Amino acid sequence: MESDIFFAKGGTAGTILGIGVDIVDVARIRRIHERHGDAFLKRVFTPAECAYCMSLAVPWPSLAARFAAKEAVSKAFGTGIGAEFSLQSVGVVNGARGAPLAELDEKGTALLASRGGSRVLVSLSHTATLAQAFAVIV
Repeated sequence: MESDIFFAKGGTAGTILGIGVDIVDVARIRRIHERHGDAFLKRVFTPAECAYCMSLAVPWPSLAARFAAKEAVSKAFGTGIGAEFSLQSVGVVNGARGAPLAELDEKGTALLASRGGSRVLVSLSHTATLAQAFAVIV
């Protein structure tokens, strides 16, 4: 179901084409990383995500939030993770003011265009134990 996004001062930002949400256990991501190391990071995360998260004193909550974002975006597209959309098809970087920005690879960009979308919006949140992400395709 499509829905227009309205701002309080009038006007629209676009039509919602898909939404997705995911929640991840931070300890699970930590265990996988400790067991598989860089192989896990390279298979799941973009180089920019790895550089940012691994620069933190405690990287696992941020890694878990980005993993949740990948799942949330795949749900917003309605594909899940698979042939059409891989874990590497989206990466989350910090914008100029620190807000999370979704960056799509060629596969993700093609999927976005095929759905008639122009942007993927993401929001991340985490505690020491849980990470959550929300994605909207407009």
